[in-house]
Amino acid sequence: YQRRVRDPRVNLRRGKSDIYNRDMCTAGAGTLILEFKMLGRLVGDPTFESVAERAMDRLWEMRNRTTDLIGNVYDLERGEWSDPMSGIGAGIDSYFEYLLKSYVMFGNENDLHRFNTYYSAIERHMKRPREGGDPFYYANVHMDTGEVQNHWIDSLSAAFVGVQVLHGDLETAIHHHALFYGLWLKYDALPERFNWERRMCEYSLYPLRPEFAEATYLLYQATKHPFYQYVGETIYTSLERFNRAKCGYATLNSVLSKKQEDRMESFFLSETCKYLYLLFDTDHPLNRREDFIFTTEGHLLRVDRFARERMNVLNKEARTANISHMFTCETFPRTRQQTAPFSDEFWSQVATMINLSV
Repeated sequence: YQRRVRDPRVNLRRGKSDIYNRDMCTAGAGTLILEFKMLGRLVGDPTFESVAERAMDRLWEMRNRTTDLIGNVYDLERGEWSDPMSGIGAGIDSYFEYLLKSYVMFGNENDLHRFNTYYSAIERHMKRPREGGDPFYYANVHMDTGEVQNHWIDSLSAAFVGVQVLHGDLETAIHHHALFYGLWLKYDALPERFNWERRMCEYSLYPLRPEFAEATYLLYQATKHPFYQYVGETIYTSLERFNRAKCGYATLNSVLSKKQEDRMESFFLSETCKYLYLLFDTDHPLNRREDFIFTTEGHLLRVDRFARERMNVLNKEARTANISHMFTCETFPRTRQQTAPFSDEFWSQVATMINLSV
């Protein structure tokens, strides 16, 4: 570890990476802190925590100081961004997740400050349209200018809904989730990319990703609204109908043709199935405890008493943030429990935005 950001791939025989592997995505460099900190404390060796912290510090330093946005791919040799696109999906998603979860787990104030800074920048530069009450999406923008770089959203950005739940921004999470629910109804899956300008699928692969199921589970845990179990049933029905294969569940080569590939990613069992199972098993012990968090790969880490006390501070800060109509898990209005989590008018606007027949 001569650099502050790790190599994406290392040849175990030569002890170094090849030059053509010098690009590292932000998520790859910024999604070590939970596991490495825990490992270091379990074995009593601060080296693991140190290298993970150094990578996080370097990413923070590399943000644009005007927009507070961060790029997608970092050139390790040149020490600069090779892809300055900033978004909430592939290549960057779990970096934001781990900043917030690191604060919950270990109580590091710097991590919370950094997350809040990024979250404000995301709302300010990526959210489209900016007018309140309308269906919205988060566009991929240039980190230096905030200008839109392309016209697609990807399936991994559904994970940001779960981050918004943990942040206490439930109202935004509820309406953000509705976009992905509409896409699921449209395709019985989530395509890797959906073009929001042309209102059509741009990259039709569906490799059984867990992000939408995870967001649905977390929203149910936060609101106890039965709608999210209904969404989970919809996901399950689609998987049984289109992904079930002789020896497991298959990747869809195309959400349009529903042609299957001879491939089942490991995250389907470790994450997708796990979140759906927990969504319906409401009496499961994990659903009755508050002393754990999920890693980005769906593994469990136990939060100690100090970290749980920090969680109360987190919810307090979320309630006072400059975001309108915000609810935490404890303050979600009971009157909303008896109706849909969003209005019929809003849902009609979502359907129009993605060209969904309802």
